[in-house]
Amino acid sequence: MKIEIEEIGPCKKLIKVEISKEKIDDEWQEQLKELCRMADLPGFRKGKAPRSLVERKFGDRLMEDVKQKLVSSTYEEAVEKNKLSPVGEPEISDISLELGKPLNFEVTMEVLPTFEIGEYKGMQLNKQPASVTDKDIKAALKTISGQKTQLTIVKDGKVEDDDYIICDCKVKVGRKIVFKDEDLDVMVSGSTVADISVPDLKSHLSGTKSGGKCSIDVELGDNFSDEQYRNKPAKLEITIKEIKRPASPEINDEMAKQMGCDSLAELKELVSKQLEVEKKKMVDNDMREQVYKNLLEMAGFELPKDVIESQTNKRLRSYQVELLNKGTPLEEVEKEMENLKNTSEESVVKNFKLSLILERIAEKEKIFVTEADVNQRINTLANMYGTEPSKMRSQLEKIGSIPNLRYQMKESKTVDFLIKEAVIKETNQKKK
Repeated sequence: MKIEIEEIGPCKKLIKVEISKEKIDDEWQEQLKELCRMADLPGFRKGKAPRSLVERKFGDRLMEDVKQKLVSSTYEEAVEKNKLSPVGEPEISDISLELGKPLNFEVTMEVLPTFEIGEYKGMQLNKQPASVTDKDIKAALKTISGQKTQLTIVKDGKVEDDDYIICDCKVKVGRKIVFKDEDLDVMVSGSTVADISVPDLKSHLSGTKSGGKCSIDVELGDNFSDEQYRNKPAKLEITIKEIKRPASPEINDEMAKQMGCDSLAELKELVSKQLEVEKKKMVDNDMREQVYKNLLEMAGFELPKDVIESQTNKRLRSYQVELLNKGTPLEEVEKEMENLKNTSEESVVKNFKLSLILERIAEKEKIFVTEADVNQRINTLANMYGTEPSKMRSQLEKIGSIPNLRYQMKESKTVDFLIKEAVIKETNQKKK
C-alpha cells in the first residue's frame, strides 16, 4: 500500500492512495470466508454452501464491504502515521474496485494548522491604575441621583426643554377638525404629538406657560388615522394643561438613607468599594486584551474558509457560556444566538487562532481543568441565577455547553498563567 500526502492549500491536504491487487485479494478472500461461514442458503446447511455460489449471490455486497474496509483502514492509517488533525468530513474521490487490479483513490481533507509559537513568557504588559478618585465618586453619586429623578409639577413657570407636558390637541385641515384628543403626555424634547411628526417641537413649546396655547404647521404622515388626510398640510393646536419637570434629589444624607445607608459618608464608602471592584475588573480585562494582541502577533499561519466555517458552531457555544457568565437570562440566551450567527469572519478567525495558540500553551505548561473546578463554576452560575447547582448543570447539559465551559475555563487559566509570567509596567496614565 502506498500513501502520498500533498499540501494543496492552507490546512488542506490531498492524500493519494494506491492499494495493491494482492492486498485487495487478501481482504476479498477473508471476507468471503466469513460470509460463507454465516451464509444460510436454501438447500444447504448454514455455513455449508459452496464458495462459488456464495460469491455469485453476494458478490456486489462483498465488493462494497471490501471497498469500505480498505478505504476506512487506509484513511485511519494515513491520519495516525502523519499525525494529522482532521477537521470536518473528508472528501473521497469516486472509487471503482476491480479484482485483479490495484485500487487508486484520493482523499481531500481539512486539518488543523501546524505552527510554532514564539516566546510567550515575559510578555511586556502595561497595567493601568485602579485607584478610585474623588472625581470618580462624585460622578457615581451624580448618576445615582439621576436614577432617582422624578417628575414634579411646575405651578408657576414656563416650559423648558427637558420638561413633559399634559395637553389637549386638535388637528385642522383648513377649517375642519380631523383629529382631537385630551390629556396627552408629551415629551417636550421629543418630535411627535399623538403620532404626528413635529420635527422642531421644543422650539414651539419652550417659554409657554401652563394654560397657554400654541399652533404649529405640520404635515400628516402616511400613518395618519384618517386615510383621506394623509400627507396633507395641517394645523396642530396644543393647549398646555400641566407642566412636569424632572427633579433629581440632592446628594446628601437624605439620599443616602434612600439607598439604605445611614449617612452620605457611608454611601460614599460603599460607592468607592464598588468602583474599586469595577476598576480592577477593567484593568484585568485590559491586560487580557494585551495578552490576546501579543498572541495574535505570533499567529503566523492561515486558516482556510472551510475551517473557519467548521468552527463557527463551536464558537457560538462558547459565546453562549459567556452570556451565561454575564448573567444574561436563560430565555434570552437562545434569542441572542441568532444575532451571534452573524459574527464577522474576522472575529471568527481571531478567536479560532487564539484558541489554537492557548491550547498549545496549555498543553506545554500542563494546564488543565479539574472536575472540582467545573463544579465550582457551576455553583457560581447557580448563585447568579438563584437556582440549584444540579438544575444549572442540567440546563448546561441540555444546551450542550459543559465541554465549552470546561474549554473556556482552561483558556482563562492559561491567560492567568501568561499574566503571572509577564513583565508588568505600572502606569499612571489612564487609558482613553
